[in-house]
Amino acid sequence: MKFIFVRHGETRANVEQLIYGVTHSDFTENGLNQIDRILDYIKLKEVDYFYSSPLERTRIIAEKIGECIGKKAEVAEEVSEMNYGIFEGMTSNSVLEKYPEEYNSFMNDYRNYIIPEGENVLDFDKRVISFLDKIKDDNGTTVIVTHGGVIRTAIMYLLDLDSEDRWHFKILPGMIIEIEYKNGYGVLVQMRDNN
Repeated sequence: MKFIFVRHGETRANVEQLIYGVTHSDFTENGLNQIDRILDYIKLKEVDYFYSSPLERTRIIAEKIGECIGKKAEVAEEVSEMNYGIFEGMTSNSVLEKYPEEYNSFMNDYRNYIIPEGENVLDFDKRVISFLDKIKDDNGTTVIVTHGGVIRTAIMYLLDLDSEDRWHFKILPGMIIEIEYKNGYGVLVQMRDNN
């Protein structure tokens, strides 16, 4: 399988450095321009399968890609961004101020600590990996319109890296990441910055 992961374009929350996973945030002008560059790239590809996160910032892009390639995206809950619960919509400093105990617990054991009203990284990884396991051995090209956290988990899993290795990859808004996966072996082909 050839995976083409598309991270949504830049949003106001990205610029304001807010913690947000499932919260909606509007695109910036740059984010809207990134969509055009994403479309210019994807329209040159033969796409066999097409998925999108259910969140609005990805669905908007998926609809535009769908119009461009003549396919409708299948919405996959598993590739939604992590739910940061009570931290959603706040800066790290604000969370530390308002929820110091919860913030410190998360920072000390982010994989296992379940953020109140949210989830933990371990469960998040499991749902993303479960989705990838269903399709990774198929033939063809899959486009997945998703989020930075999902793409980091996919890179870690498909390239057979340790969990902590995900932090070695900077996944900017509007980026396109291509991974070829065959016979249990993943190769990072390209990381395209659309800024």
